Amino acid sequence: MQATQVELSLPINSVLKDTYKIKEVIATSKLSFVYIVENINEGNQLIIKEFFPNDIALRDLDNKTVVNRVPSTKQKFEDLKAIFLNEALIMQQINHQNIVKYMHHFEENESIYIVMEYYEGTLLDQYLKDFPINDREHLYTSIFLPLIGALSYLHKKGILHRDIKPSNIIVDSEGNPYLLDFGSAIFNKTAGNHQIFTSPGYSPLEQYSNKSEQGVYTDIYSLAATFYYSLTNIIPMDSSQRIIEDKIENVRKYNEKVSVVLSRIIMWGLAVHAKKRCSSLKIMETAINFENIVKKTKGYFKSFGSK
Repeated sequence: MQATQVELSLPINSVLKDTYKIKEVIATSKLSFVYIVENINEGNQLIIKEFFPNDIALRDLDNKTVVNRVPSTKQKFEDLKAIFLNEALIMQQINHQNIVKYMHHFEENESIYIVMEYYEGTLLDQYLKDFPINDREHLYTSIFLPLIGALSYLHKKGILHRDIKPSNIIVDSEGNPYLLDFGSAIFNKTAGNHQIFTSPGYSPLEQYSNKSEQGVYTDIYSLAATFYYSLTNIIPMDSSQRIIEDKIENVRKYNEKVSVVLSRIIMWGLAVHAKKRCSSLKIMETAINFENIVKKTKGYFKSFGSK
């Protein structure tokens, strides 16, 4: 994290809403700071995400109040603030065992703060480092089936996450995954022009336009890209670079332990053009369950033969 960005965060030990003491800055983005805080009334730790558009905002003389830098970006500041508030309002409607738990949100210091439950764990991209590529089959059921369940839940509520990637998934000490960061999320049916948010390697082509139709298949691309990375340590070639010549390699080139069936489903989920892409999470779920049946059957016959 750059020092200049840390300097713009709230001072350590400052208190929000007479309740939350800032303990540590754990992340920053173009739109926010994320802190570990202590609830001084109850003693427990929580996460707070603060609206702070780094490119156009500053702290006032009190070192807390968030102010727009120059008059020419005032409208942009307000638009970004509305997007951040939308994240809070979307999270307010979500309650799922594999999605980070929203507590509440409030306004202070001319900013918005989202309070979430704290999870002791590591982000998926770090978690993967504990397992060699040829020893990751447990991810199918421990990580990806729960994530598919979480996404299915969101889609039934008409919500698209639009930013699924390893750094937006935390795995707790018991191996349970949680989907984080709803800064790019939208209500699918009610959204007009889509705000452009992209993550290289994980965003489908339709996210590069604010007018392209987006749907369940948009999240499927990002989930497939995350699955691809988790089984190969390779970030997929960005969708914008695959339009003219698609040079993306099959999962099995890097990990032969992935079955032909599952690899085809993952690559189908990574189709550049939405109309050619897998459009159902149920298909991916079925492929994983099929893998488990095959694995258990092989294990049974192997143990039977050794008797």
